[in-house]
Amino acid sequence: MEEAPSPSEAPSTFTDGIVSQARLLPEQPAVILPDRLATYDMIAQGILRVEERLRAVNLPPGEVVCVALASPIRHLILVAALFRLGVPSVSGETAESVIALRLPVRTYFQDAGGALTPGLNRILVDESWFAGPRLAANAARGFAREDDLCRIEVTSGSTGAPKAVSTTVAGFQQRLAAQITAESLGVRGRVLVLPRISGGLGFRVAARVLSTGGTIVCAESAREALQMTAAYRVDAIVASVQQARDLIREQRRAPIPCPSLGALLVTGALPTRALLNEARAWLCSRTIVHYGATETGPIASTPADLLMEEEGATGFPLPGATIEVVDAEDRLAPSETVGLVRVRTLAMGEPYPPRPKDEHPSLRGGSFYPGDRGRLTKEGMLILEGRASEIINTGGVKRAPELIEELVLRHPNVAEAAAFGAVGADGIEEVNLAVVTRAAIAEKALINWCAARGLEVARVFAVESLPRTQMGKIRRDEVKRSLIG
Repeated sequence: MEEAPSPSEAPSTFTDGIVSQARLLPEQPAVILPDRLATYDMIAQGILRVEERLRAVNLPPGEVVCVALASPIRHLILVAALFRLGVPSVSGETAESVIALRLPVRTYFQDAGGALTPGLNRILVDESWFAGPRLAANAARGFAREDDLCRIEVTSGSTGAPKAVSTTVAGFQQRLAAQITAESLGVRGRVLVLPRISGGLGFRVAARVLSTGGTIVCAESAREALQMTAAYRVDAIVASVQQARDLIREQRRAPIPCPSLGALLVTGALPTRALLNEARAWLCSRTIVHYGATETGPIASTPADLLMEEEGATGFPLPGATIEVVDAEDRLAPSETVGLVRVRTLAMGEPYPPRPKDEHPSLRGGSFYPGDRGRLTKEGMLILEGRASEIINTGGVKRAPELIEELVLRHPNVAEAAAFGAVGADGIEEVNLAVVTRAAIAEKALINWCAARGLEVARVFAVESLPRTQMGKIRRDEVKRSLIG
């Protein structure tokens, strides 16, 4: 059996920054929730206490465990303790969401009161795990090598079934370094993180902020986020496109002054120019567009004011990231030529568990193919048209569903909208809409309203809600299947 590394040999991880900050500024706020606050000292003590409980569990070395705790504070503490013990982990909103992926995971840490399943090792975590006498800080045993598996992240599944992607210790640290670069335009200090901590981006942002001595602020809704931004003098907000839209809607409905807000980072989908203009007007003039993926980590990050000349402008690659556009035969396309986007970063993930390449076709040849169509300008700016599988081709006119939805959302009675293509009776693809309405509106009236604005719509379906991923992306395939098969 291989001996555990000595503390001096173990690779450094984000937990070292937390412990160091707890020594230097123990009363510095680390995590702020609507109903509580945890200082760095409280977080560090929680990590040490949970470490003791985990040692008693006697987890098999190198075996991935699942963390499914609802509290962001407890979730962060438990994952940090696992890092310090050299145990790889995967996060989930619930244990069931991870079980459904059929990963080789046998041990699940979940909140007390959760259901138990025969054949699975479910460990209930309650308040006693985090309480107890004060403990002296000790050196972390950690992972043995930088190429050890340390973290599993789950993709959103917006274009299919969610997939699991593995990251090594070195890869995770590289992702945090890229996150720092991506956020260098102002996302620092007190950062309100709307993506959940149990998701890949939310956890990485939290780990980055805590490893550098900042403060994480968490909120459950757009209204709560604005209130906490004002009350706690938040410096920056990280939000998905849908979360940014919700923030704008709330500010327009009942404005809350947020003079401390210095940056808004928007991520998770293609933001339209209309959305970016509204974000700059109603939330923060320094709005930053972030392009990344679970498989790669951060890819591009660019201020919105550099992206306003052309719809679909997404940004310039970060240092260490390569963006290319290829044709159907995977050959590099010339500048300004539309094709499929492929990317590489210094922190590429791998399918988990390891599997034949044809089972994860978006990860091949050392590159990631996100399924986006776009082009590169001569200056290297990425211009996206949308996802190849979702672009609606109406008689040769290609439209990104996000742009259609942005127009439809201008109707005062439309609260949510999803656009998708379906072949009509004449064999030509047509635009279809699924809408959540604020007040009743006739299908023909909405079709005529769209036509007056240059958008031909074949059918409108009124629905109670739209299926979304954790980041707020619409599951358009699911919408289409449920409505027309």
